Amino acid sequence: MNDDETKEQSEQILIDDSSDFNFYAAYLAYSKAWADNPDETIRLALNNLMHSLKGNEVSYPAFYRKIDQYRNTEQQVKRPWFKAKKKRAWRKSEAKKTRISRHKN
Repeated sequence: MNDDETKEQSEQILIDDSSDFNFYAAYLAYSKAWADNPDETIRLALNNLMHSLKGNEVSYPAFYRKIDQYRNTEQQVKRPWFKAKKKRAWRKSEAKKTRISRHKN
């Protein structure tokens, strides 16, 4: 393999078709993983994986299982955890807070 052939294979695949939602979502995951990994061998593996998905050689769940090893999941924002209260308990706690703040003044 010469340098020109390696250069061509390591370029990101560009797809502008958003009519197939599943494929477009997979492409977005691929492009994020491709941008986050500067290593050429990883980029070649990602390109091969995307080509196999495009050619229906691999299913979507298998695609995501394989691409997970290249995705940077530590930087994803965790969703906040909300603890739900019953309406009566919430009203009671709010009344207590207002009562305390009224008497502090």
